[in-house]
Amino acid sequence: MVIKGVVEYDGTDFFGWQIQKDRRTVQGVLKEALKTLFRDVDFRLIGASRTDAGVHAENQVFSVHFDSDLQLDLNQLKRSLNAILPQDVYVKSLEPAPDDFHARFSAKSKVYRYRILDGKRSPLRSRYVWELPYPLDEKILSQCAELIKGEIDFSFLEMVKEKEDKRVRFYNAYWRREEDEIVFYVEGSHFLYRLVRALVGSMIYSFKKFGNIEFFQNFLEGSERKVIVAPAKGLTLLEVKY
Repeated sequence: MVIKGVVEYDGTDFFGWQIQKDRRTVQGVLKEALKTLFRDVDFRLIGASRTDAGVHAENQVFSVHFDSDLQLDLNQLKRSLNAILPQDVYVKSLEPAPDDFHARFSAKSKVYRYRILDGKRSPLRSRYVWELPYPLDEKILSQCAELIKGEIDFSFLEMVKEKEDKRVRFYNAYWRREEDEIVFYVEGSHFLYRLVRALVGSMIYSFKKFGNIEFFQNFLEGSERKVIVAPAKGLTLLEVKY
């Protein structure tokens, strides 16, 4: 049997989603909580997105795969998990899923958000936004975002892992002002290691260093090998679509 879950977390004090030896990860604490409740039952825990260290999630999807059918009250299981989990992780929902459901491979697309506070600081938001001391030009950043469309091959990125599918299909990418923040939204078929942060960092660098979109355009075309990676804390996984 398979259970589909949705979890929210503050990624500040985690080394990402995926289990790592001697490191605190979201998958690790969630797996330990499940093991506490299912002491003698084997299961596999799979996440839709392997978010990096410091990256947050509003709706990270996971699937729990059991070798046999169990009689479970999923509402009670959700309450029990949240009673065990630390304060920076919260299971929002649990529901039964088809046997062939896979949190990662069944996903059609993922939506990320990157928040920037430009021209000021905010101690209350500093864990969740990139604070820049200078104002940004929404027009130039929007022109950059318009270049992120269709399928793009990121084979030129040295930070991309060998086994990853390096061709990413983008469905949407845009910037917009939200009160005193400027926020980037992007939806794609999948995202490579640090890719969203590299897109954001390169757009900001293109504006700050040159005042135009040329650097970012060259980056997307693979002719500019300099990679600027924005801080993890501004990035949040918003949604996984199936």
